[in-house]
Amino acid sequence: MLSVLIATTLAASSPQVNGTAPASAAYADCVLAHLQPGLSDRAIPLLQQACASKHPESYVASAELERTYSAQRQARFDADRAAAERAANAAASAAQAAAEREAARAQGAKAK
Repeated sequence: MLSVLIATTLAASSPQVNGTAPASAAYADCVLAHLQPGLSDRAIPLLQQACASKHPESYVASAELERTYSAQRQARFDADRAAAERAANAAASAAQAAAEREAARAQGAKAK
């Protein structure tokens, strides 16, 4: 829900090309104009639905914008997760190598 509101805000404030409003501006403007503090979790989808029915072309553009942002966030998340996994694996390998060296050193000291 929050991501829809963020995308709506971004769409409403996105730069304009050649003086024309972005495709999702009408839907975003409608949502932002009627969004008020204290709206319930049930009222927000109804507000979005009303604005979508009032501005169907703009809603489609807004949904596409949200889909694009979502794909970008997912790609960033996947890249960060892969980097964390590589770092964890490297740390585990280093710990295993240190443990093996220590075991070998202990065995060498015991044999003397």
